[in-house]
Amino acid sequence: MVRRHLLRVATAVAAAVLATTGLQAVTGATASAAARTVYYDASRAGEFRTNFDAAARIWNSSVTNVQLVARTPGNVTIYVDNGWPRAQVTGLGSGRVWMGWEAVNQGYDRTRIATHELGHILGLPDRRTGLCTDLMSGSSAPVSCRNANPSAAEAAQVNRLFAGSTAASSQVARTYTWTGAEPDDAVTPMVVGGRPATENYPFMVYVSGCTGSLIKANWAVTAKHCGTPASVRVGSVNRTSGGTVVSVVRAVNHPTIDVKLLQLGSSVSYAPAPIPTTSGAVGTATRIIGWGQTCAPRGCGSAPAVANELDTSIVADTRCLGINAPYEICTNNTNGNSGACYGDSGGPQVRRINGAWSLIGVTSRAGNNNSTCATAPSIYGDLPSIRSWVNTQVGGLPAA
Repeated sequence: MVRRHLLRVATAVAAAVLATTGLQAVTGATASAAARTVYYDASRAGEFRTNFDAAARIWNSSVTNVQLVARTPGNVTIYVDNGWPRAQVTGLGSGRVWMGWEAVNQGYDRTRIATHELGHILGLPDRRTGLCTDLMSGSSAPVSCRNANPSAAEAAQVNRLFAGSTAASSQVARTYTWTGAEPDDAVTPMVVGGRPATENYPFMVYVSGCTGSLIKANWAVTAKHCGTPASVRVGSVNRTSGGTVVSVVRAVNHPTIDVKLLQLGSSVSYAPAPIPTTSGAVGTATRIIGWGQTCAPRGCGSAPAVANELDTSIVADTRCLGINAPYEICTNNTNGNSGACYGDSGGPQVRRINGAWSLIGVTSRAGNNNSTCATAPSIYGDLPSIRSWVNTQVGGLPAA
């Protein structure tokens, strides 16, 4: 009798301790191990509440060491806004989630988004494999992807994270965005220190949170780590108006560098940017253009409606960390404080040849792995170095 009483007291004390951290033991005859409960508050999720309830059910049927339960207040609070979906993780099983209308308006599946963002709360990082079967591939999978279930590997990773006594301390706080950087935290650049576009570049393409360039009447190029949207706006330096909105029917990723081709659903009448045979030597004057944020710290401001431009130049490869020198360009951060930043990803680096702009680069990442933009030169995909591959994929490029 005394031993049974002590056992009940010990169990109650353990449950109380776990509850204070928001992780509650789940008891019952069917539980083979002590599962933990993460409470989510979807009272502010509006019409998306049903999607988060569905996402919780998916996770609960996929993992055994943690269960998601609706409660107000919760360890996780869910909001809705007009930005991109994102998760602000403050610890394993805690944080905030936003269901952003940007992705919903692009046609991404609502329940897939909800399950993906809760995956971050449960400890999973982005894995932008481009595969629909991977839940954490997020926006790198086609917009047509409707899979909202974690893969076996993803479920197993969550179970490992919530196994044993390390559950409450094994997650580092950070923020994930639906169109955010690669898992290695490469910086997705935008133009800092530039100026609003001085020309109406006809080859500019707005790619839903990224930038791109028209290279043929029905083909555009952007960065591989950017999402594949249902449509793009072509031919305007204003991402909210002008030009032509055209559907995207297919994406083709380069096998080596951060370059992706987008096949458009129909041809447009705007002049594409020609890709020359060489990008240029060190010291070549270039210009970068994009809809990235115009202040340097990550998340310091929103993307401008009108694209910004910056005059810069090619610098020695040795100034960029982790560069694939034969296929990438190291591009100067002008005056040591100006360059590409978040949102410029996939955008053009151009240089004048015979008085006209030619496309040599695709904005990829920072050259120093620093989350603050323009603190070092940036890395661009070298399009002339892969021109023959691009030519094959698009069925023939216009003459350079």
